[in-house]
Amino acid sequence: MKTLPTYEIRIAGRVDETTFTSFAGLEVQLRDDDTILTGQFDQAALHGMLEMIRSLGLDLLEARRVDAAPPRDDPGAADGDERGAGRPDGERRRR
Repeated sequence: MKTLPTYEIRIAGRVDETTFTSFAGLEVQLRDDDTILTGQFDQAALHGMLEMIRSLGLDLLEARRVDAAPPRDDPGAADGDERGAGRPDGERRRR
């Protein structure tokens, strides 16, 4: 089965607790004065997420495809926030 691509979506400002619930299932980080959402989406889900951000009146700064980090429980996972550093090609090991 093919893995969905991972996207990082950056929104201006820090979203409030109520808005956080709209992003259930996504990794949400606060970085400086921005909110970063990270998750796996197919094209339809990505467009749906961007539409939801627009409908909530949030200021979209960036949406970009990123290499997925290996799961934290993976013994070959990279330490820290170095995404894809576990393998030179940035891909996860197959089991």
